[in-house]
Amino acid sequence: MNNEDINEGRTQINLSEELYLTTKDYTRYHFLPANFSIANDTLYGKGTIESSSSIIPFQGSVALTDIVSIEQRTPDTWATIGLITGILAIGFVVAVLIFTEGFTDAVTPD
Repeated sequence: MNNEDINEGRTQINLSEELYLTTKDYTRYHFLPANFSIANDTLYGKGTIESSSSIIPFQGSVALTDIVSIEQRTPDTWATIGLITGILAIGFVVAVLIFTEGFTDAVTPD
């Protein structure tokens, strides 16, 4: 989402989700839920400034007019459940194969 989408009411910032934003000078900020608020066209918060080489603590404000992009990630519960189920199924198949190999070796020794 971008600043225009927010200003024109096409999208909203969810204060209960993590927030990533990038400013005009390409500074990338990260705020955890409940660590930021918006008042009078300014975002106030406590978070971090992230770059490819470092993470720097940040506490202060960012004018909404300086923000180029805003990202919020919503966890996909069904995808997470599917991933965990898949991993467990593969683990079960591997365990059964190991057990049957051991059982076969015990029944028919060389």
